[in-house]
Amino acid sequence: MKPAWAVVSTMDEPAPLVAAFAAHYLSIGASEVHIFLDQPDPEAEALLAGLPRVYLTICDAAYWKVNKPRKRPEMHFSRQCRNAQKVYETTKADWLLHCDADEYVQDGEAVVAALTAAPDVALYMRLLVAERVTLAEEPQSGIFDGIFRHGIKDFDKFGPKVYGLLCDFFRDGVTGHLAGKAFNRVGAGLQISLHSPRGRQPHRVIKDTRLMHFDGMTRLHFMLKLLRRAHEPEGDANTRHGASRITQFEAFRESVHDPEHRDALVTLLKQIDADQAALLEAKGVLERSHFDPRPALAQFGLKVDLSVAAFDAYLLQKHRGFLEAVAPDLLPDLAE
Repeated sequence: MKPAWAVVSTMDEPAPLVAAFAAHYLSIGASEVHIFLDQPDPEAEALLAGLPRVYLTICDAAYWKVNKPRKRPEMHFSRQCRNAQKVYETTKADWLLHCDADEYVQDGEAVVAALTAAPDVALYMRLLVAERVTLAEEPQSGIFDGIFRHGIKDFDKFGPKVYGLLCDFFRDGVTGHLAGKAFNRVGAGLQISLHSPRGRQPHRVIKDTRLMHFDGMTRLHFMLKLLRRAHEPEGDANTRHGASRITQFEAFRESVHDPEHRDALVTLLKQIDADQAALLEAKGVLERSHFDPRPALAQFGLKVDLSVAAFDAYLLQKHRGFLEAVAPDLLPDLAE
C-alpha cells in the first residue's frame, strides 16, 4: 500500500490564497489538509466549508485556552510549531509536511514515490526549494505568475556574474530559505519545527520534485514581510534568520525615508532581466515552468480572485495602521 501524506499550515493570509493552498494540496493527493487560521476569517471559512479532507481550525482565544501552552504564544513560529505538533500526534497519515501558505509541492506522485522508497532509517524526507522570480519583460498580474530559480552551490564565484554587488542579499542565489521543508515520519516521536524536526535526525533528500516557494506573493507582500521583520523588537529577527535575510531587514529599516531605494531593491531581489535569466538557465538553476492553481480551484468549485490588485487591496486594508507608521508611501491615499 502506498504511504499517505498530510500537510499542515498555520496562516494569516487573504482568503483566496488559503483556498488555493487547500485546493492544490487536495489535487496532488494529500490525504489530509490541516489549516489553522491564526485569527478568524469568515471568507476563508466559507470557501473551505465542505471541502473533502480539509480540517480547518480557528486559532481564537477559545482555542488557545484549551491547547498548550493555554495561552496564545507571542511569536508566530511558536504557534506554527505547536499546531503542527498537534496534527503530527493525531494524524492518520504516514508522513506530515509542515509548510507555509506560500509554499507548494510541485508533484504529488513524485512525493509518493520518494516516500515509498524511503529507508526505515530516514525519519524525515527533505524537500528542496525552487524560489519564484519574475521576469522584467513579463509584468506580474497574478499572484502566482513567474518562473523558478534554484540555489547555486558555487554562489561565491558565480553569484557576482548575475547579481553583482547585491550578493550579500542572497543566500546561495535565493532571497528566502534554502533549508526546504520536511515530510516527517509519523509515529517516530519527532518534535516538529519550521524546516525539519528538532535534533539531528537521519533523513534523505527527495530528488524528483521541489517545493515552490513564492517568498512574497506580490511586491507589496514581500515588502510587508521584510518591513514587519525589520521592525520587530531588537534581536528577535537575528535569532531566527540567516545573514542574507538580516541584510535585507537592515536595508529596509534604513530605507524608511527613501521609498525609491526600497522599491529598487525589491526589483533587484525579486525580478531578473533577460541576461540574468540566460546566465541562470545556462547554469541549470532556472526552471521556466509556471504554476497555476486555477484548475485545482475549479476542480473543487472554488472561485476566487488571484490578481495582484485584489491581493494588494486586502493587504493595504489589513496592515494600514502599520504602514501609516513605517511606510505611508505605500498607501495610495497617503502617497505624495
